[in-house]
Amino acid sequence: MDGAPEVSLYQVQQCLFDYLRQLEDAPVGARPSLKVDGYDLSQSEQDALLNTDLATIYQMGVHPVIINGYCRALGYKRADYRPLLQQAANPHPKRTRWQT
Repeated sequence: MDGAPEVSLYQVQQCLFDYLRQLEDAPVGARPSLKVDGYDLSQSEQDALLNTDLATIYQMGVHPVIINGYCRALGYKRADYRPLLQQAANPHPKRTRWQT
């Protein structure tokens, strides 16, 4: 590996998927909190989930359909979170040598 922290992508996605299913059964207007207990997650994964760090969740490789559902459940419109994900996908735009 290239020194990057190992992620348990399946567990991150399962946590988000379970949370979205939990929201389906929640009373109208009530939003349960996301729980990370019971999942095999690293501390950085737990932090990203609990702090709603969409860029980090995206960079982990979480499936776009799960991210979309999660963002919508949080009340974001696509126009709100799409630029954030694009920036996370390419955090350092490449420049040619003649660009300043």
